Amino acid sequence: MPADLDQVAAELYALPRDEFTAARNAAVKRARQQDDDKELAEQIGALRRPSTAAWLVNLLSREHPDEVAALVELGDGLRAAQDQLEGEALRRLSQQRHEVVHGLVQQARALARSAGHPASEAVTRELENTFTAAVNSSAAAQAVAGGRLTTALDPADVDGLPEQAAATPAARDDAGPDRDERLRRDLERARSAAADADAEREKAQGELTDAERAADDAAGTLRELRSRIEAAEQAEHDARRRARSAQRDLDAADRAAREAQRRVRDLERRKQH
Repeated sequence: MPADLDQVAAELYALPRDEFTAARNAAVKRARQQDDDKELAEQIGALRRPSTAAWLVNLLSREHPDEVAALVELGDGLRAAQDQLEGEALRRLSQQRHEVVHGLVQQARALARSAGHPASEAVTRELENTFTAAVNSSAAAQAVAGGRLTTALDPADVDGLPEQAAATPAARDDAGPDRDERLRRDLERARSAAADADAEREKAQGELTDAERAADDAAGTLRELRSRIEAAEQAEHDARRRARSAQRDLDAADRAAREAQRRVRDLERRKQH
């Protein structure tokens, strides 16, 4: 794509959405009148005004390029690792994908509110679909990072972008040294992710072993306490039984003592008479 067209496209897709059409028409006019370049004018005129969701994604790619780059890297790592990692590692990466996509959607909605154009539920769904597509497809990831989307993307389009989904998409050479370097980086990321997953698994196994040992110790302590409680309850029962027996003996002795005292008094009265 000619450099002049690339520059014009970059300027147009950086504008607020409601200014796009007028600015594009002005650029077409300049190309025809000032540059006398009919072909360039036609190419500029073919640039499509972005949908609301596409405009927000483009805005996010310029305002928060690091977050978008993290999304692209996550997608590269997930696709490269998909056939190599265990299910647990894939679940962890999938959870990370959910968190990253959700975070980008919220950032895009915040940008929409700041620009005075709050995102509707339909636009929010398109944002989520577009960021998910960027994880699923390298072509979609490049389009999102390029900041020149014209329409929302579909996560199901993993083999490529629909026609005119993005203006001036960056070309990617899938052959030669660049491809080998990308594959090498992808393999390194996959190996690193696999090592991290193994480390997490070993850590979890150690924690499980410790927890099971602690549970066994607690169960032993509980059994001992229950045995002591049972012995204490039996001792209490026996003591109360002896106390009742002693109380009966005391009551009998008290009655006998009172009876003896009564007889003493009777005898003393008789003696006096």
